[in-house]
Amino acid sequence: MHAEAGAELLHAASRLAGIADALGETEWSAELRRSGVEPIAATHPPTWGEVALTGLEVVAGLARSGDWASARHQAAFLADFFTRMRKQLHGVAGVAFEGLASAARAHDQEDLEEHADLIRELFGGNAAPAGAGPT
Repeated sequence: MHAEAGAELLHAASRLAGIADALGETEWSAELRRSGVEPIAATHPPTWGEVALTGLEVVAGLARSGDWASARHQAAFLADFFTRMRKQLHGVAGVAFEGLASAARAHDQEDLEEHADLIRELFGGNAAPAGAGPT
C-alpha cells in the first residue's frame, strides 16, 4: 500500500492483516504484508462483524484512493472467506462480498456503495466470534 493511501486506510489494512492472521488466513495476511502493511495483532478472537467491516473499510478506502485493482483484490479475499464460511453464516454474506468484488472490478463506485450498505446492515451488530456457529 502506498503512502498516498492515507493514515486511516493504512491503519485499517494493518488491523485487517492482524485479523487475517488470527483467523489463520495466511495467504490473505501475506498479501497485505507484501503491500507494505504491518499487521496489528488481534487482542481477541475477531468477530464476524470485525472481519466484514474492517475488510469493507479497506476496500472502500482503496476505491476512494483510485486503487481499484487492490480494492478488487481485497474484496475477492473477503468474498472467498465469507463464501467458505457459508455453513456458519447465511450464504447471503458471500454473495454480498461477491457483489462488492464485482463492483470494484467494474470501477463502479455507486454499486460498491450499494453492496457496502448491505454488508453494513448484515454485520453492523454482529459480535459473534468468526468461526462460531450460525448467526
